[in-house]
Amino acid sequence: MTPQLQSSSILGLGGSMDSRARDLRAPHPGAVRRGAGAREKGIALILAVIAIMILAVVLSDMHENSATSYALATTQRDRLQAEYMAKSGLNLTRMLIGNEQPIRQAVAPFYQAVLQRPPPQLPIWSYANDILAPFCNYEAAQGNIDMTGVDFSAATGLGDTRGSCEIIAFAENSKLNLNNPLHMGGDRGRLNVAQQVFAMTGGYQASSPYDPLFERRDADNQITTRLDIVSALIDWWDYDTQRTVFDPGANSVDSNSGAEDDVYARFRDPYDVKNAPFDTLEELRYIRGVGDDFWATFVEPDPEDPRSRRITVYGSGKVHINEAEPAVLLARTCAILVDQPLCTNPAEAAKFIQIIGTARSLAPIPWFGNIPDYIQFLRGQGDRGELRPMLESVLGSDNALLPAPVTVSPEAERMFHQGFVTGAGIIFIQSTGRVGNCDEMNEDAVGRCTSIRFRSVVNFDPPWTPPPPNAGSMPRMGVYHHFRID
Repeated sequence: MTPQLQSSSILGLGGSMDSRARDLRAPHPGAVRRGAGAREKGIALILAVIAIMILAVVLSDMHENSATSYALATTQRDRLQAEYMAKSGLNLTRMLIGNEQPIRQAVAPFYQAVLQRPPPQLPIWSYANDILAPFCNYEAAQGNIDMTGVDFSAATGLGDTRGSCEIIAFAENSKLNLNNPLHMGGDRGRLNVAQQVFAMTGGYQASSPYDPLFERRDADNQITTRLDIVSALIDWWDYDTQRTVFDPGANSVDSNSGAEDDVYARFRDPYDVKNAPFDTLEELRYIRGVGDDFWATFVEPDPEDPRSRRITVYGSGKVHINEAEPAVLLARTCAILVDQPLCTNPAEAAKFIQIIGTARSLAPIPWFGNIPDYIQFLRGQGDRGELRPMLESVLGSDNALLPAPVTVSPEAERMFHQGFVTGAGIIFIQSTGRVGNCDEMNEDAVGRCTSIRFRSVVNFDPPWTPPPPNAGSMPRMGVYHHFRID
């Protein structure tokens, strides 16, 4: 190799070494700062986005928790207010009933002037919702100033409470009692219940609209006749283990007809007969034959309106002639007058129900001052100021709308005095407290609605006075016999 070529090779190698040396040299400080700043800015942007996302999640969770807490607090506030509205309505009704006697004395002259006799016990409980409107529904009471002429705006303690209460009250002895009668023992009490149940279910009629209820199998694949229902109801609450058999033809009961039916032991979920009085109305569900059809027909035709039911387990066994609905009044009457056209002819029964209902709707007053007044009405008689003469003066004595007179024997008359009353001591009170938009009539106004309902049976009957040292005398506001919150 020539010196020139060697020199070129050396130079070429040197050039290559210079290039590598330049690549291995440290970068310029400015270039380093420019590259690091770009990377830091990118990381900062990512961290900022992550922080915003975390804050958004935390804020959303805080907002949801705050909204939930607010809704819960509002619901609890409304519930508490609705509860106290219901409680106020209940206690005000008890106080109103406790003052029935002074109210009766105040209206006695007007009643005497119309019907020429002193008034019996006034059903003041039936008008509790209207009388207590200033306390339960202040806005509605103020809206009726033109009608009532009373302005409650100046009254202390009344005003807009954001809530309202609705009261439904009636006498328990306006229903047929299926429980052990309080004042009747032995076969006499059994017969009293058997007659009422058989009459209520249309047993004394030649052809009753209730017949299909007792001709088909129930959910337990059993066919339960009227007489089976009568026996099952009585055997549930009587204290013996003997089957009760009711003979409607002889109008008698036999309480020694062998061992009680063991039909309950054959059910999918067997149980024993209680052999003690009913404690609640719902306990009737245990009785054979009391299925949904029977319940919807006789026990609770309208679940929202307890006034629609025809039976009770809280009564004494006697029926209030001024408070019982016409069908109940007819059933109790026909338990005594079993062979009269009023009880055997459906057309006469329909006339009775229609005329009693019409008279009460025209003038909601106690039409029968005592038991003889009612007997006179059934006989087609009566003095001036009584219901039958009033109806005949308007409709005519031979009007086809009036039920035909019946024959009431001295024995039947005695049974009327044992089976009917014109006063009540055990009162059902339902008080419903509401807060919010609960107007069912205006769908646009319906919003959040909180409702609490109290159902109670209050006893004002003096014979049930709590003994000392509990009371010694019946409290003016009565004592609770049954209480339930829905």
